[in-house]
Amino acid sequence: MNKEQEPDGQATFRLTIITGVAALLLAIAGTGWFGQYQSAQLRMVTDDQALYMKLVECRSAITTINEQLQDKRIAAGRSQQLQARLRFERVRFAEIGRSGDIRQGSAVAGWLQGKTPASGSLSVEELQIMILDMDEMISRTTGRISKGSASIITNLHMYLVFMIVLLAIIVVTESRLLVSNYRHSLLPLHLLAHRLTQLNKNIPESVHDTAEAARNILTDPDPSPEIRYVTESVAGLCRDIEEKNKKLDEIYIRDEKTSLYNYRHFKEHLIIDVERAKRFGTDISLAMIDIDHFKRYNDRFGHIAGDRVLSRMAEIIKQECRITDIPSRFGGEEFAVLFPNTDRNVAMEISERLRQVISAEPFEHEHNQPGGQLTVSIGVATWPDDAGDWYSLINNADHALYEAKAGGRNKVVAYCVPLKACESE
Repeated sequence: MNKEQEPDGQATFRLTIITGVAALLLAIAGTGWFGQYQSAQLRMVTDDQALYMKLVECRSAITTINEQLQDKRIAAGRSQQLQARLRFERVRFAEIGRSGDIRQGSAVAGWLQGKTPASGSLSVEELQIMILDMDEMISRTTGRISKGSASIITNLHMYLVFMIVLLAIIVVTESRLLVSNYRHSLLPLHLLAHRLTQLNKNIPESVHDTAEAARNILTDPDPSPEIRYVTESVAGLCRDIEEKNKKLDEIYIRDEKTSLYNYRHFKEHLIIDVERAKRFGTDISLAMIDIDHFKRYNDRFGHIAGDRVLSRMAEIIKQECRITDIPSRFGGEEFAVLFPNTDRNVAMEISERLRQVISAEPFEHEHNQPGGQLTVSIGVATWPDDAGDWYSLINNADHALYEAKAGGRNKVVAYCVPLKACESE
């Protein structure tokens, strides 16, 4: 009887081994393929981000030239300089025209690809059409970035589900072999099946949490090489995606020229912090900062020099702010700093120190500015003394900034009701 059953037992044993080996190979191959696929997806998103940055920069340059060309008082010589600069910008951004993402036949495509004669002058209407084309390209690129990021996360979740199913199959089919020959691996694999099932029901929103959960689930005092490989593959992939997601988050909330927070992030913080201040009865202050005579500086020395000034100003603002403050680029040459849990006196002290540091900073070409230096004017408003909501807080800080400029610039002025010269000493 035993002899008759022995072949069946051997067949079952061989089937168990074959099934286990096949499942492990499938897991390894699937992990390798998925890693390559996700890397390709990440490269596509990164390329789209680079294209987006170039598109925004190109559009900004064209828009600036277009605005200057629309000035009726512009001299013929100045118009020729602008057209020459426009030709320079075309050469500078020619690689965008070779991108497969650009709509062929559009005005901007012909311009960037050199189909429009370099010696010819472009009219204001042609520039406006090109700006519209650039807006469409920027919108499509932004959509691809968002879609690609969502696809990366979705693919990760699908991969985790695939691994759950595959590893559950390994647990079921290899139970006899693990009990008889690999008893030290049996307990971790049973725990793996249970924990991964729970993980599938409630996948963490944080990719970091997912990686740590996978590492904890697959940890064993003496894991097999296959399990160790799967563990490191899942954890490594999660870490890679987490790093890419952090970069995407930074792009979403940061200003590309200054690396300060952008207006969107600033506004979100302002609304939340005002509501928190209402709930806990604390103060919140806001400083609006504007570079004095910056348009004159830009017109004389060009936007590249102006961008260097903006970048250095942003560095100084960030250095002088506390870790709890929210330094942001409000728009153009204007910055905003949000001071949570800060009354007017402290906000005025920080703002005055910032004004003095900027005034003492040696900027390029500043000797050509009025007064021989680049300076800033700052307006400060505080909730609840000066405003009832976040919108009026911005508005009143802006009024104080206007008073600082009207009072001779290079000043720090606090908002008063009615507004008086609450200038820092």
